[in-house]
Amino acid sequence: MRKRTVQLMLTLVMLSLLSCRKEGNDLEVRETKFYASYNTNHFTKGESEFPLGNKVKIYCYNSGSELSLSSPLAGTPKLATAGSSGNLTPSGSIILPKGLYDFYAISLNNNLSPEIEFDSGRSQILENGKDYIWAKQTTINQGAAVSFSFSHRATGIEIKVNAGEGVEDLGLTSVRITPPKPVATSIMNLQTGIIGYTSEKNPFTTIPLNNGKYFWIILPAELFAMEVEVTVNATIGGVAVINKVYRANVPQQTFSGGILYSLNLSVNANTMSFTGSVIQDWTTQTISDIILTED
Repeated sequence: MRKRTVQLMLTLVMLSLLSCRKEGNDLEVRETKFYASYNTNHFTKGESEFPLGNKVKIYCYNSGSELSLSSPLAGTPKLATAGSSGNLTPSGSIILPKGLYDFYAISLNNNLSPEIEFDSGRSQILENGKDYIWAKQTTINQGAAVSFSFSHRATGIEIKVNAGEGVEDLGLTSVRITPPKPVATSIMNLQTGIIGYTSEKNPFTTIPLNNGKYFWIILPAELFAMEVEVTVNATIGGVAVINKVYRANVPQQTFSGGILYSLNLSVNANTMSFTGSVIQDWTTQTISDIILTED
């Protein structure tokens, strides 16, 4: 009888230890690791390495959370810095208990801390000239690595001007556009990465020359008629001209986020006309039927 009692007590002790071990596993916490790359082409879903030193803000929520009604977890947002092979090192560890989580990330695609804050999943009014990139990974198990694939959320504008018939020694001295005006709807939804449209227009703004290209980043816009102004020096019909100005109205249309609108223009004696588009890293949409006439 005593032997059976001892065996029963040992069995109860083992069951108790197993139960405690199981409960301990449920409470186990692990540090989350993060990685980043670019989603460089919306058609092929290609990816490329994230630049060393780029800064990223990381947000964490319980899986399935509606961000307008939720608060970020684990002390996020936390600023992270890209290292080699796209690994992201947060300013502090992000440690979570067992469960499922949704992660969001925002960057200016450079080594500056993103000057963007979210309140209930909505940002402040954003600006032209900034390359807002965004990524998310949802339903991630605690302890699993999070791999962000970033995509552009603003709009790219590129203008190229080529010499047409009878035009030689073409040199651009200025390219200007009337970019979208930031308004109350020009904010980002952290959950979707979408930046809202504006239809209002700012005064002429000079497009900078970047790596031999007149390229700039603007906010998404709809029902928007952008104006373009180009100033050139050239030899036309054997006569040198200086600071010759051409202007045109781009037909009213939508400029969507994540798309590069690349314009090819050809200078002739008295006009400048649209001749085609060029595909670059961003998804590209053609703009047609543009005629620039001398101002």
